[in-house]
Amino acid sequence: MSTPKSPGRPRNPAIRAAVLDAARELLAAGGLPAVTIEALAARAGVSRPTIYRHWPNSAAVAMEAFVSATLPSGPPKPTGAPLTDLAAHLRKLAQAFASPTGRSAAALLAASQGETELTKAFRNHFIMTARHEGRRLLTLAAAQGQLRPRLDLELTLDLIYGPLYFRLLMGHAELSKSFTDRLLQLALAGIAPRP
Repeated sequence: MSTPKSPGRPRNPAIRAAVLDAARELLAAGGLPAVTIEALAARAGVSRPTIYRHWPNSAAVAMEAFVSATLPSGPPKPTGAPLTDLAAHLRKLAQAFASPTGRSAAALLAASQGETELTKAFRNHFIMTARHEGRRLLTLAAAQGQLRPRLDLELTLDLIYGPLYFRLLMGHAELSKSFTDRLLQLALAGIAPRP
């Protein structure tokens, strides 16, 4: 009896890591235009076909590099103060978006036409992960009586995260700690328990 053949050479995690490191360096140095398959291959020390075995194009590599550099490597340490943790979480997002890599990610999204693999990857691996953390913290705050009862969490998450993504994509104003702090302060004024 013959053993079925594998669909191809297994993907090497060290190669993926080297290419993503190269993408982050290129994004930081020259923005999105600097991230080409040729530049990635040269900097990572791999062949172009090797990169294409892992990603469909250079934009996909750039987006994964941004997402992997921005998402937390592990669960945050709880402080027992969920609204303080939420403020820190929003500051971290703003810092990531304000970085050269974050601005390049915004350019990638703005340049994409409709529902692409790129926009799906950003939504599923970045936006939804951030919202999940926000939902967790708001749920804890609600359980501690810090928020109005029977709060619409999905709408509240839109209220908090929407301005961040709007500023990221439009670039009309800065993304900063003071912005996220004011944003959360205004949102909490509307969802705090009524006296």
